[in-house]
Amino acid sequence: MRRVLLRRGSRLVAVATAASLLALAALGSASAAIQPGGITDEARKMHDLFIIVLIFALVVFALVGGALVYALIRYRRRDDELPPQFHGGTRIEVLMVGIPAIITIALFVISMITLVDIDDDADPDDLTIEVTGFQFSWQFAYNLNDLGLNSDPNAEGTLAIIGTPSAEPVLVMPVDEAVEFVLVSNDVIHSFYVRDFLYKLDLIPGRQNDFTVTARETGDYRAQCAELCGLNHSLMRFTLRVVERAEFDAWIAEQAAKQRGDDAPLSVQAP
Repeated sequence: MRRVLLRRGSRLVAVATAASLLALAALGSASAAIQPGGITDEARKMHDLFIIVLIFALVVFALVGGALVYALIRYRRRDDELPPQFHGGTRIEVLMVGIPAIITIALFVISMITLVDIDDDADPDDLTIEVTGFQFSWQFAYNLNDLGLNSDPNAEGTLAIIGTPSAEPVLVMPVDEAVEFVLVSNDVIHSFYVRDFLYKLDLIPGRQNDFTVTARETGDYRAQCAELCGLNHSLMRFTLRVVERAEFDAWIAEQAAKQRGDDAPLSVQAP
């Protein structure tokens, strides 16, 4: 009779564990769908880290859930007889402390490696775009002598794309090139967030923040302020447009042609 019960219990544990794994696999697929793989080298590294952490979490959840179901079935109450009692267990205690410690250290090391890898400083020759957040829109400024490839060191002036709450600005950048974003704010704290960068960074008055990314896919991507910055915070949206270098150069030339005066900043209202 005892063997029959053990077999039934083993089957129940196997079924419960399989069901848990299937449910967790579905959850993992949904999570991966919610977080895109990213369009930049840095985003893809962060997405890989997300998958690694997710796998660790799913394995731990499945093992703990399986052990719990097994214990509930194997040691369920069968009669009024008190089962053998014991206090402490060196092996169990070592496992309970050692395994979480190993997992924590492993995730810490992997996370630090990824952080250091994606947080490199920009090269002086990289394209630099100065992003200014203000209530309630954005300004994207390009120095005409700091445009990355094909830059003219003798060019003068600044090209500024200025948005309004009713006319969202477009941030244009070339594909397959490192681009440095310099973030400043002239009023309150804002947050520069491009979903497909898998990254956001605050714009803080009196402080300059910066980060560098290399986009690998062309197209238009939605972006916004991710910090509650006032009554019309929800209107602080913009479009990130990633284009080929030739198209980027043509766009810069087209906007620069509208500039008036050698040193006067060019203000192009968003369409």
